[in-house]
Amino acid sequence: MELGVHDLVTLNKGETPEEGYQRTKRFVKEIEDMNFKRYWFAEHHSSKGHASSSPELMAAYMSAVTDKLRFGTGGTMIMHYSPLKIAENFKTLTTLAPNRIDLGLGRAPGGGPDDITALAQGTPNQFDDQYDKIKVILNYLLDEEAPGIYGHSTAIPFGTKSLVEPWMLGSSGQSAIKSAEMGLGYSFAKFFGIETDPAVFKLYRDRFEPSKFFEKPSVMVSYQIIVADSEEEANYLAKPIELAQIALVRGQMMKNMDPENLKDYEFSEAEQNYLNDRYDKRFLIKGTPEHVERILTEENELLNIDEIMTYAPIFDHEARVASYKHLAKMFNKI
Repeated sequence: MELGVHDLVTLNKGETPEEGYQRTKRFVKEIEDMNFKRYWFAEHHSSKGHASSSPELMAAYMSAVTDKLRFGTGGTMIMHYSPLKIAENFKTLTTLAPNRIDLGLGRAPGGGPDDITALAQGTPNQFDDQYDKIKVILNYLLDEEAPGIYGHSTAIPFGTKSLVEPWMLGSSGQSAIKSAEMGLGYSFAKFFGIETDPAVFKLYRDRFEPSKFFEKPSVMVSYQIIVADSEEEANYLAKPIELAQIALVRGQMMKNMDPENLKDYEFSEAEQNYLNDRYDKRFLIKGTPEHVERILTEENELLNIDEIMTYAPIFDHEARVASYKHLAKMFNKI
């Protein structure tokens, strides 16, 4: 089982973006030392509690200060950008960091209606089908002629020795089938709180067609996971994350809080029921290494996972490192 990190660069309360980036840089190097395979940055707009709005730039910078960790976007929200520009960004990245760059193909907006309008400069998206847009991007990445107006342009740099690794981000049966048909990796963000039938993953494997990007199917699932030495410590560390989840349901965005300031906070019955449901459905996972390993084993048996990605914005840096270290030990990475 491979391991990866999914990061929204969640800011702690009282922390500046500059401080958040420096903390992330330090964390990235520690993750590399734990032999995780990859590290993805999200694309979120108008979200003041997160500082990952330009994942391509984050990937470029972090790949330059590391040696072996793969970097990518989870994802690049393709509806906002030209296929040519997306391809050129990633071909440039893979030339600078050969065999270390991933492209997470996201079809969601990563923001609200105002953000969509601002990113498009008021011009409607010209692609009716996002999957058609993905095909154009893949043509460019492979130095193949793209259809229509895109066939008159060449994505530069041309003839790169290293290929970008593209992954389809999705949560539906349709995205799994399209990913299989295109020969792409399939990445499912379970921490978003979306239930998906396990049959979707089997469908992806059954219909997979080998491509120049992937010879065989590859399934990645992202969870929010908090691991600690004791159940009490896991509960303590998870409380700010749980509170942020509740706030999000109410349409509120909040920066990550110090759990010490929340230790006396008691969830209402409705709040606790909501959290219990998320834990029951494995959108959130917390506990001792033994407890977490049991749950992940069950998830793997259910979904047949090749790689687990973890998003865990634990407030205390050392506690966050320790949580990921537990996972690394769990899967014999260190």
